[in-house]
Formats: sequence, C-alpha cells, structure tokens
Amino acid sequence: MSRASEPALIAVDWGTTNVRAALIDGAGRVIAEAASDDGIGTVPAGGHAAAFARLVAGWPSVPAIMAGMVGSRQGWREAVYAACPASPADIAAGMLRMEGEDGRPIAIVPGVMVRSPDRDGDVIRGEETQIVGLLAAEPDFDGVVVLPGTHSKWATVTGGAIADFQTFLTGEVFGLLSRQSFLRHSVKDGEAELSALPDFALGVRRTVLDGLPFLAAIFSVRARQLLDGVAPEDNMAYLSGLVIGGEIAAARDTNRLWQGRALRIVGSRSLARAYARAFEIAGYEAEVRDGSHLVTAGLLDFARIAGLLASEASA
Repeated sequence: MSRASEPALIAVDWGTTNVRAALIDGAGRVIAEAASDDGIGTVPAGGHAAAFARLVAGWPSVPAIMAGMVGSRQGWREAVYAACPASPADIAAGMLRMEGEDGRPIAIVPGVMVRSPDRDGDVIRGEETQIVGLLAAEPDFDGVVVLPGTHSKWATVTGGAIADFQTFLTGEVFGLLSRQSFLRHSVKDGEAELSALPDFALGVRRTVLDGLPFLAAIFSVRARQLLDGVAPEDNMAYLSGLVIGGEIAAARDTNRLWQGRALRIVGSRSLARAYARAFEIAGYEAEVRDGSHLVTAGLLDFARIAGLLASEASA
C-alpha cells in the first residue's frame, strides 16, 4: 500500500444533534465513514472525548480535524471566531489545536464573525467549512452562497474569501409557527415534499413577487383555512413558501447581499431542492451543491493548509 492510500486524517462534522466522521487517506479519498447521535446538544460536559472515541473506535490514531458546534462554548473546546473578511488561510490560522487522550493531534476549525455597527454583528460556525469546500472546487467563485437551515446563512464570497454574511432564522421560525403558534391548528405534515405542492409556489409568490409583508402574510395561513377551507397539508406547504420567500425577499432588498451575482445553494437535498424551487419561482437562477460533500472537502482543504494532511504529490 502506498503512503497516499494509507489512512492519514479523520475529518469530523460535529453539530448540535449529530456527529459524522470520515477516515481519509493521504490523497484525500474517503476510506470509511461513521455517524452517531452524540451531538453537542446531548453530550454531557466532559463527555466529548468519550463520544469521539466511540465514534472512531477501531480507526487508526491519525490526526483529526473538526468543524461545527464542537468549537462553540457548549462544545469540546471553544475556538475563537475569525474576523471577516476571512480566507481559508485566515480561518486555518485560528484553529484551536490540542491533543486527544490517546495523544492524537486534534484541530478545531473556528467559526467566522462580522462586526457591524449598523446591524450588531453576526456569527457563523460550521457553514464556513462548506464555503471553503466550495472554494476548493470553484476557486474563482464570486457571488453569494446560501446555506439554508435552522439558521440560514447568506455569505458574500469574493477574492477567495468570505467577505460578509447575514443570518436568517428561517428554519427556527418555521418550526415555531407550525408547531407552537396558533397556526399549528391550520397546518399539518403530509407525505408529499412541501416544495412540490402548488401552495408552496403560491407562498413564495406572495412574499417575493407580490410584496405581501411577512408578518401579514403568515396570518393569511389562518385566513385560508377559515375562509377557503384549505387543507392543513396544503397550508403547511404555503407556510413553508411564505417563510422561505420572506427570506429571499429580505436578502434581495438588502443591497449588501443581493446584487444579481452568482448564487450557490449549499445544504441537505430536500431543503436545497426547496430553495432551488423558490429561487426559480422568484425568477433567479441558483445552482445546488451537496452540503455533506462540501464539509469533507472544506476540512480537507483546512487540513492541507494547516499541515495536517500532506498533498497527494508529496505523499
């Protein structure tokens, strides 16, 4: 076996609800993968080393690089945010380095922050690694990267660096409205994917094209049920369209983020499809990239910059 094909690195994406790891060889190829529900939100204080050991049991003691909430204040160790504008090298320079209980070198990728007197700043942790993975594949990319989720991020990328970004609490607001607000009586989960239903498109049009104010638009979910007898499953799709459309409209109306530039959507398949459909309805072209793949690609790039993983040529 050549050095390039031997295990050389463990890349870890450690979020709030779960953790995923990939064992990678010297050429950057994935040899094995593992996952568990030991997210940062469930691992007790002081239990991170044991959770990691369980995850990679039987794997060789090669260096590990980690991204996500593992570097938050609630994580294994806090990695201080790098400041925007932040290139991959800038972020890698801020990595927190430590040793595991078995002497394994471990590096935790820091998040990125924005200091802004007009909007009180912003932070990102985990998604920066996906953006770096995108830049590894498209080094000349200049545009906006949309990373949908519980807290959606819109990042402006230029000159090979994250220049700025803004967070929208889209997923969290959708969860609160559909499960805890009075609207829960007007919506219901169904078997169909929400973005595939006609009412999703109508919701997007209401907030993006028709200009219905978001706080007024969401009340229409209730009115549709009372006045028109709209089925709860269709209303759930409508609410999803309103919320995602509201995010797009807000970003479009913020000149700092929306300038008719190239768009990339990075996320899970179903959520990325929903955003791609919403952009299509709104009249904008956006290309979708797989978020899981880009996390691994970003961690690989960070590892090479930090000297944790030799390049294929030098392996």
